[in-house]
Amino acid sequence: MATDTEAVTQGETDVDAERGYFGITVSTRTKWNLIRAVTVFVYVLMLLPLAVIVINSFNPSRLGNFPPSSLSLKWYEALLADTRMLRALWNSFQVGVAAALGAGLVGTLTAMGFVRNDFPAQDALVIVMLSPLLIPPIIVGVASTIFFGQIGLERSIAWLIVMHTLLGLPYAFLIIRSQLYLFDETLEEAAKTLGANPVTTFREVTFPLISPSILTAMVIVFVISFGEFTATQFWVKRTTTTVPVVIFSMLRTSISPQIDALATVMLVITIAIPLVVLGIRRYLLQN
Repeated sequence: MATDTEAVTQGETDVDAERGYFGITVSTRTKWNLIRAVTVFVYVLMLLPLAVIVINSFNPSRLGNFPPSSLSLKWYEALLADTRMLRALWNSFQVGVAAALGAGLVGTLTAMGFVRNDFPAQDALVIVMLSPLLIPPIIVGVASTIFFGQIGLERSIAWLIVMHTLLGLPYAFLIIRSQLYLFDETLEEAAKTLGANPVTTFREVTFPLISPSILTAMVIVFVISFGEFTATQFWVKRTTTTVPVVIFSMLRTSISPQIDALATVMLVITIAIPLVVLGIRRYLLQN
């Protein structure tokens, strides 16, 4: 009798495992195969255009016929000889690094202030902090340009750094704040009990434990800043232009493999720097 009961129970379990939505019966293996197929399809949609850009950057033909009949570094040589593009790359890099550092610093201090203190209208201030995420970038670009124009402030790299820092600050704030909520404050109390002052406690206890989240936030801010176009187009001038703005201006006149070469360099930078920083993050977590 016990054997029959177990067999019935096992049979019901198998049926439940195969019962799908809307009365459609789907086996567990089929479900996982479908999930894998959808995942592969999504990755192909994301990576295939990037692969085409990278391959076409080695195309010697100006027409950009794909696939290329041969491979050449012609457009990379043209890129190195184009001072405007090199300036745009340098501007994008320094603005991205400065914005990442600024957002990491301000985001850490702000997150600690919100997590460690309870004050009136805290929720309203959080919404203000996250407002760059809620307002469309084109509105931010137009409004800030009009405002700074009214007070007579010229567009410059410093202005670009400040605005990109503000755009990336909400991301840094959210990432670091989530880490601080998980932080064990008894570790700080133990350090203070042993005679450490607040500065020493932060340097020796708090910062090492939250530094991985700070690095993660800085990587995200750098990537966002490096590829930001919508608002940046209102903030740049000829000497402070960035890579996305240059690419867009080139696309308005013609499509050349030189654009693919510039996009490939931009892609390598946006992948290499996060990998290096995340490697440092892993080292910090392990130690």
